[in-house]
Amino acid sequence: MEEEDRLKQDSLVDAAGDLIETYRNLITMRIVEQTSLGASVSILGIIVLVVTLLILLFAGLGAAWWIGDALHNMKAGFFIVGGFYVLVLIISMLVANSVIIPGLRNLIIRKIYEQD
Repeated sequence: MEEEDRLKQDSLVDAAGDLIETYRNLITMRIVEQTSLGASVSILGIIVLVVTLLILLFAGLGAAWWIGDALHNMKAGFFIVGGFYVLVLIISMLVANSVIIPGLRNLIIRKIYEQD
């Protein structure tokens, strides 16, 4: 009887050890998954940012050249496009706290807690 109780205790301890090891592995896997997701989203964000900046640069130069050609004054074309970009910047700064920052925050939180 004593031998049987000892075997049950040993198997219970082994099962508890296996459970703890499995839980530790699960936590490690989730950390790796979240880290890899964060890194991949960051890299994609940087690539999108660079491409967007290049598109805006060339579109702005093209528009400035076109407006300057139409007005027969290149400087005026570049100042008009520059003023447009300043206007977009001011509007973005005014709506950043109420629209842009909460939207980005919610997107990041959704991505962190998203499960397949």
